[in-house]
Amino acid sequence: MNNDEFKAKIQPHYRLMYRVAVSVLRNDDEAADAVHDAVLKLFEKRNHLEYISNIKQYCLSVVRNTCLNIIRDRKVYIDINELKDIESNENAHNTIEYSDISNSITRVLERLPDDQKMVFQLSAFGGFSNTEIANMLGITQGNVRVILSRVRKK
Repeated sequence: MNNDEFKAKIQPHYRLMYRVAVSVLRNDDEAADAVHDAVLKLFEKRNHLEYISNIKQYCLSVVRNTCLNIIRDRKVYIDINELKDIESNENAHNTIEYSDISNSITRVLERLPDDQKMVFQLSAFGGFSNTEIANMLGITQGNVRVILSRVRKK
């Protein structure tokens, strides 16, 4: 597959790949980097793209996996200046409570299967409707509702 054929297959899905990356990463710069990395991965495998029946779904899977790798590689750092800003016990208590809740949510999300995590993040953080999520991921709206219900139960 030459460069023009690759461009013709991938370029129509670029905007959707970017939207998915933004919804997962919640950061425009990281999303642009993730899409760039995903396109590079697709380019490296361009000769295998001819055998893929649903190129759109494949592109979204590659960008989703790239985003998940970025999330896994994130490290949590505490800024010393933020700690100095905590003046009273009430602020400290609220900060610790918020941190505990945030850590609990993060741990629960990490334990979810990738498909459930992706649907939940697109819905909760990306603000996408069930119809949009179904179209992006190539699944039915009913499947999206079932996945969201299961995630909420967990």
